[in-house]
Amino acid sequence: MLKKIVIIICVAVVLSTLTGCAKFPSTPAVTNRQLVITLKVRGSINPLDASQPLINRHYFVAIDNDNDPNTGPLAALYPPYGGTGWVTSQNAQASVGLTSFIQYDAQNPEGYVYGVLPGSFFLNRTSPQPTIRTEIIEGGSAIRFTIDFSQIATTAIPADQIQQLDINFITTNALPNGNQYIEGREIDGLGPAGQDYITISTNTDRAFTDEDTDAGNFTVTDSDLDIVSWTIEVQTVSSR
Repeated sequence: MLKKIVIIICVAVVLSTLTGCAKFPSTPAVTNRQLVITLKVRGSINPLDASQPLINRHYFVAIDNDNDPNTGPLAALYPPYGGTGWVTSQNAQASVGLTSFIQYDAQNPEGYVYGVLPGSFFLNRTSPQPTIRTEIIEGGSAIRFTIDFSQIATTAIPADQIQQLDINFITTNALPNGNQYIEGREIDGLGPAGQDYITISTNTDRAFTDEDTDAGNFTVTDSDLDIVSWTIEVQTVSSR
């Protein structure tokens, strides 16, 4: 399993001491720390296609807040599809490698944050929380989410103790169950085979960005699912 850390811009800031929060509260406290996450595809961000009504595209940002860079979310390429149909990990059976995720699709049209609860195969999750902001940008080819640190905090690592995150971007046009076969299923994730995730430091304000790469035998034919680049910004804000 490949993993890369890309740091393009680094601006030092003073990190304030914040109060902790409970695990995935229904109305999360707002801290002064946030993530601005941008996903760009080769085509358009397009959950539903009027010309192809059977296609339902899903866009995910998978986040692991366990302070272990050796565990992280991977695209679920093969059965049993990680239990969720889209994400797995090296220890999906124990739900290790994913603590929360953002989902944008026809069922989550504004983009929502879900917390992953203890259990197996990431199937136990919290009720959805709206992101602070969801925007379609760059002429429709990119989507940008702004979320607060409190929305990805856990009991073990509350908002004021988040020091690093493992993140993957995953897109797919089907969410199969178990060994279910869906003809024409496509899925993309970071790296040549969709099996990379990025480990970022959140100790200071930074912007992480890179282009995505696909192996010759792992090219997504649907341009609306083909990830071409991403950006993750760690920000301190004075007020909202």
